[in-house]
Amino acid sequence: MTSVEGSLKKRKSEEKLSDQESKKIRNEYSAVRDDQRPICKYKEKCYQKNAYHLSKYRHPHREGVSNNEDTLQKLNLEAQIVTGQVMKKCLDGKVDSSPNLKSTPAAGETLSEEATPSSFETQDDTLPPSPTHVKDNIKSKYFLEMPEDFFRFWDFCQFLQKEKPNEALKDTLGLELVGPFQLLDSAAAKQENLKTVTDYVTQWRFYYDPPEFQSILVGADLKKGYHLGYFRDSPKEMPAFVGCSTESEGCTITPLADNIFASISQLITEKSKKCDPFLKTKLIALRKQMEDWTKENNVSSFLHETQSCLKNRMKKVVAKTFYSCGIVVPINKKTKVGYREIPETDGNLKKIFKKIAESKSGTEQDKNSEALQELVTYVQFANDEMDWGMGLELGLDLLAFGGESFHSTLLHLLNVAYDLLGRVEFATILKAHLKNRRKISSEH
Repeated sequence: MTSVEGSLKKRKSEEKLSDQESKKIRNEYSAVRDDQRPICKYKEKCYQKNAYHLSKYRHPHREGVSNNEDTLQKLNLEAQIVTGQVMKKCLDGKVDSSPNLKSTPAAGETLSEEATPSSFETQDDTLPPSPTHVKDNIKSKYFLEMPEDFFRFWDFCQFLQKEKPNEALKDTLGLELVGPFQLLDSAAAKQENLKTVTDYVTQWRFYYDPPEFQSILVGADLKKGYHLGYFRDSPKEMPAFVGCSTESEGCTITPLADNIFASISQLITEKSKKCDPFLKTKLIALRKQMEDWTKENNVSSFLHETQSCLKNRMKKVVAKTFYSCGIVVPINKKTKVGYREIPETDGNLKKIFKKIAESKSGTEQDKNSEALQELVTYVQFANDEMDWGMGLELGLDLLAFGGESFHSTLLHLLNVAYDLLGRVEFATILKAHLKNRRKISSEH
């Protein structure tokens, strides 16, 4: 017995429907059963008039089917999946691979098939052949191109410690070079047992890290999960800044400077104020070495132009998100299309997420998730009107809040946002991260 037929039986027994009313509902159910097109998720609120949309989705209120809300709730199978079953599975941390999901874009007709959660399940995880050029090799494994300061900083660390350049900052700042740096170190690369794309993009990905943040240095003591990384607004662009984050303290990403050299210089200044005289002497010597080396190698601008890109980016930030470092999306200067605010404060969002995460039963969780479901619906409307930044913000807030129960929801939101924004590489990184999301600091 289907859920609709079961509902009809229950309603008939409880409300004693007349034969005529019961027959009408059954006829409408038969129409739904025979018409394989999904019902438009916006129901009466749908404003679209294009022939493609009308041919792909059914609109009962336009086609003479009863507008009775109780009837529509029973007959609208697609809407039940999108707003009910999907959200419940999202909150349970399960990805819904229902065929209906594949035929129902979350953001109207603009979502490509490749960006749906179900299609990401089957994405090839095998490594491509390694290019001979080091820059191409890094990009093939991390989907991201490294900036010039990355390669020059490796040269500087080789100057400091030829045998183990990845540990050149260990005695002074307690930092080790990781991630893409290890592809520059032939000795370290041979020791790594990385065989898939997932292995590379998740190797030093901490629990709260968004796809936009790529670890390049970690604290030698991993108990706190302190790490530095490049933050990109788009995978096709060079990093917007170098930031730091501490996993054990939460999701916040703090921008430091435009490049690694300037960021390390800033860390030296901060640590010099708190350390003992012996370490302070070492830090002063490190700064002097960095200043002399950059000058001799004609890259002293990395130390002097420390905040220009960061300041320019802050002018473009549309929302700070829970990460505090903000997001940037394209905004049409004339129409202002590109981003719209989430109709909740950050404080209220956290309360909504907390209630869902702390639900003690499935029924309670369903009730507590109503506010989130409503926000997801707002995102769908925003996507249809090209305000793609809203879904990006909500998805990243869910990722930053944490909790496996939100994984499918944020995966769905961010897959759509990244697809619409042309940032699909981030979607691949996100999918790999969620498959093996863990707190590195708790393992040490």
